[in-house]
Amino acid sequence: MVYSFFFVVISFVLTRNLPFYMLSPISNLCVFVLFIIGVCFWFKTKDKFIGIVFLILTLLAIYSLFFLHNEPLLVMRFYVILLSLIFIHFIPFNSLKSLDFVLYLNVIQALVIISISCYLTLTWGTLDYLPLRFWFLENGYGDVYTYGNGFFRVQIKGNALIPFFALVSNYLFDMTKIRKYRYVEVILLIATIFAGNFMFLIAVVFYYLFKFFIRTNYFDKIYGVKNIAFMFSLLLMLPILFAYSIDVLTMKTESGKGSSIGVRFDQVDVLLDDVSEDVWVTFTGKGLGNVLNIKTDVRDYSGNTYFEVQAFYFINQLGFVFFIFFVLALFYLYKKYMGTRFLGLLYVSYIIYAVSNPYIFDTNHLIVIISLCLINRYFKSNIYKVD
Repeated sequence: MVYSFFFVVISFVLTRNLPFYMLSPISNLCVFVLFIIGVCFWFKTKDKFIGIVFLILTLLAIYSLFFLHNEPLLVMRFYVILLSLIFIHFIPFNSLKSLDFVLYLNVIQALVIISISCYLTLTWGTLDYLPLRFWFLENGYGDVYTYGNGFFRVQIKGNALIPFFALVSNYLFDMTKIRKYRYVEVILLIATIFAGNFMFLIAVVFYYLFKFFIRTNYFDKIYGVKNIAFMFSLLLMLPILFAYSIDVLTMKTESGKGSSIGVRFDQVDVLLDDVSEDVWVTFTGKGLGNVLNIKTDVRDYSGNTYFEVQAFYFINQLGFVFFIFFVLALFYLYKKYMGTRFLGLLYVSYIIYAVSNPYIFDTNHLIVIISLCLINRYFKSNIYKVD
């Protein structure tokens, strides 16, 4: 299918953001094309609820442009991405080959992450590497750093979908028993560790725990050697996981307001405070494309359109009423186009790490929806049972 080509191109740009960041306009064009294709398929379904969503977001865009006088390009940008997240559900992606190709793109990114971390660990000291770190930061490639223990975290652009596709590979192996998916899963999980994002690890642990609980019918059938061994291993690991979590949180907060967690709290405060002028603004937001002209002790947010807590930025733009309405629309489409237990688990696992990173309601989120809809359609149209 021709639209699978756009799926692959967008994925290529996202995973090759380092060093081909100049290809972003191509990705934006592909998103726009998929948006138009999605609208065409929606017309065939005559889904009235989505028609209401379309109307409301269009009116909000007009209000943002002509009454709030927000930047036209930013208004259009957020209007297209929000509606793309809605209309992408209607495009009948069902090519497993295109999904395989996207998986391999993420494997390449994973190998890059692992290689950089191993190179830094073997050749650079905990202080000598700082010029290299500044090079990554100054060029907008992301960040590479260590807390002084010799383990280098590689948080570069293109990492956002690695944990998600590690879990997708696990699901595909369970469904098909094709061994290549197990190899892909292992490589992506190793890269998830080297990426060093704590929420990545939380999401991965969440997925495997709840997968186990679902497989055993929510504790009703937790018996047998394998299940007992798993629960015993989990109990042994909990103190280790708890100690590691405390250690990570301590390191992330030790620099106070300027720490990773401190910055997130600052952003939540700034974004919510900006829509607390009056009740109307709180409910309806500051409009699509709203930018803040605020500088705090932590950071200058003037002109920012990406935040670590990106979900709160959309609350800032849409207000609580329209934000909740949009989330309900996504849930409605999930139930209609991917409403199975394990696809829902994959989706929730992505949301867990996306909400505290700038990966929510963006092109990465679009790729997640395409992948889940594709998986659901593919297996339903073949002899496999989707669960």
